[in-house]
Amino acid sequence: MLDADYVVDADWLKDLVPAFVDPGVGLVQAPQDHRDGDRSVMHAVMNREYAGFFDIGMVQRNEANAIVSHGTMCLVRRAALIDAGGWSSDTIVEDADLGLTLLERGWRTHYTRRRYGWGLLPDDFAAYKRQRHRWAYGGVQLIRKHWRAFLPGRSALSSQQRNEFLYGWLTWLGAESIGVLIAVLNLMWMPPVAFLGIAVPQAVLTIPVLAAFMVVLLHFLVLYRTRVGVPVAASLGAAFSAMALQLTVSRAVAEGLFKDSMPFMRTEKGGAARPRQQRFPALWEGALGVLLILGSVVLYVTNEPEAREIYIFSAVLMVQSLPFIAALALALLERSPLNEFATWRKLAALAAYRPRLPRGREPTAGPGASGDIGILP
Repeated sequence: MLDADYVVDADWLKDLVPAFVDPGVGLVQAPQDHRDGDRSVMHAVMNREYAGFFDIGMVQRNEANAIVSHGTMCLVRRAALIDAGGWSSDTIVEDADLGLTLLERGWRTHYTRRRYGWGLLPDDFAAYKRQRHRWAYGGVQLIRKHWRAFLPGRSALSSQQRNEFLYGWLTWLGAESIGVLIAVLNLMWMPPVAFLGIAVPQAVLTIPVLAAFMVVLLHFLVLYRTRVGVPVAASLGAAFSAMALQLTVSRAVAEGLFKDSMPFMRTEKGGAARPRQQRFPALWEGALGVLLILGSVVLYVTNEPEAREIYIFSAVLMVQSLPFIAALALALLERSPLNEFATWRKLAALAAYRPRLPRGREPTAGPGASGDIGILP
């Protein structure tokens, strides 16, 4: 299976088909990758964010025979596809649905880190959000459809496979949703703390937020450096890109809980000409981010008793603003010259430029070198 925008390495089938010599193997998956990550700064950070899943998460899940099938760059045994009932039409993530069904029926899966195909990234930040919304909404559909298979004795899933899927759903869908919920609760709690002196519930609204932020930061700085093999700046860019999707994922989860079905929305790729989007793609993120920053400042300024708990609460609001400010920043970046690598090359050239002075007017070596005071005329 291939997405229509992919180009494929000539060795793909030659290298991976031999895995099907084992009759129990139903699926072999190669990573997604993209060939247009150099289109802009925003596309570069998006591409790094994708790479983390394929070089960290999928590698780990492969050890437990619990990889997520993502459709493109995927080989499926025909007998396994028939055994699974073919492609489903009751979710908008039919690829992940097929992969999970195969595991529930006892088929084995394999994953390789080697890139054999390269597609196209979403055209812009709005398309990036729509794609992630589809994936997250589809994830909720999978939970609603397959939850019985995770009960003991209801499928061929092992305890390791169950743990990998449950942990993945919890840390992706659950954590993002809880993060937005706690941010809204903290905004509501800020006025009573700032103006009425009501105590801060640290165990719920502060300490878990700071701990989660440190875990996420270490995840990107350490695992991206060791598993993806990118420098610190690229790791921070990936973290920035991932954070920008927090509200998108949480909205998709909420809609998945209360809406039975949503249409499949194709991700715009390839830079096809179309009317420029009128609505700013990070409007709600920008509003929440600004409110959280204002709340943090108000808490800091009104903390006349200099209570440590209020300072911590102020810092928490600032930390919680980061995902929303990240979305706002990416939406603004793609509309500015700073999104072009040519702009950064020009800035780097200007920073490195040193004008050549006319002969005889070069600066001296410094005070004491020749009796002059070393100041340019």
